[in-house]
Amino acid sequence: MSQYELMMVMDPEIDDDQVEGMQERVRTFVAERDGQLTGEDHWGRRKLAFRIGKFSEGNYFVAQLELEPAPAKELEGTLNMAENVLRYLLVLRKR
Repeated sequence: MSQYELMMVMDPEIDDDQVEGMQERVRTFVAERDGQLTGEDHWGRRKLAFRIGKFSEGNYFVAQLELEPAPAKELEGTLNMAENVLRYLLVLRKR
């Protein structure tokens, strides 16, 4: 299994339940593909370095996970299609 770090910036206008729902979707996705979340941190709403569309703020979520490469690629596709995700970055961590 490979180690990854995921950072997601979500729409600042969604409520806390929707933010938690997106986080839970990531947890479920990883668990269903025999992966493991080794750490996670919700940073909350923060100012963006630059505007993304009409937004100058976003809800940040960072997670460390272990996952095979094929499901990691699938996760990127899923996040790319999610309406509430403004930006994401999935990075392979060095061992």
